[in-house]
Amino acid sequence: MTLARVADRAKISRATVYRYFSDPGVLAAEATLDIATTPMKDLLSGVTDVRARVHKVARYYLDFSRENETQFRQFIARSMSVWTEGDGVKMRGARRIISFEKALEPVRERMSAADFEDLTLRLTMTTGMETHIVIEDVLKVDVETGDRLQEGLVDALLDRYLP
Repeated sequence: MTLARVADRAKISRATVYRYFSDPGVLAAEATLDIATTPMKDLLSGVTDVRARVHKVARYYLDFSRENETQFRQFIARSMSVWTEGDGVKMRGARRIISFEKALEPVRERMSAADFEDLTLRLTMTTGMETHIVIEDVLKVDVETGDRLQEGLVDALLDRYLP
């Protein structure tokens, strides 16, 4: 199936599809992973403390990456292949950004828009497959140590930005 056909069936503009996915294979890989995710309203249900909410999101995406490592590595490989072909991959990890926004929602009104956006983007950098690759392939530490290191990064960001 072509991206143009996907756009037509989804009743969105072709420009929107091409902005986020430059290749049908990348879209298919992302869609497969998206099906398996837990909705944030379920993940954050009953959790009112902002730190706990943020840590829950950060750990969720790191664990999700570990549990789906093969699919994510294939997805990254395909994305990079498309990138080297000159088409570029415009967006990845958007669901993490939205998830951190939801986790931080209780303090959003007490933060400047710039700080809220900065914190959300920085938190997004602390989790996901990219972080898993750093923990496993670069640092070569065990899961427990990787979790501890990630928690420290998240806490440092929260200490810096939370009102």
